[in-house]
Amino acid sequence: MRPTFPRVLVLEFFQEHAHEHLAAEAVYLRLNEDSRNMSLATVYRVLAQLVDTRLLSNVAFGDGRMVYELDDGNPHDHIVCNACGGVQEFFDAEIEARQQAVAEQFEFAVSGRRLVLAGLCVECRKGSAPARRTVRK
Repeated sequence: MRPTFPRVLVLEFFQEHAHEHLAAEAVYLRLNEDSRNMSLATVYRVLAQLVDTRLLSNVAFGDGRMVYELDDGNPHDHIVCNACGGVQEFFDAEIEARQQAVAEQFEFAVSGRRLVLAGLCVECRKGSAPARRTVRK
């Protein structure tokens, strides 16, 4: 893939925000804070290209949100708060091993997988969370 200005800009943005999970609209707004004048359509197109090349990954949450993050090649899963939108990443070796065992049991070649746990974070259960966050790690 040729390193066009929009591609480089979006990739550098995600490298600077490596632990955030951001929707395309949020990327668009934050990139244009500096008067970059990149259209929302360009942001969507570049995000799709970077996902196709596995520089970014996308995760669809149960509420219909699609967010993007750097793809560092390390498997991990997500916990998403339904109230505030907070996202936490986690890795559990037992979950990874169990998924592999199930795939082997069915003689299934896994090409990808996603695990998203949805619920309420401790702050929202206490009633102390701010309105709709984009990331918490």
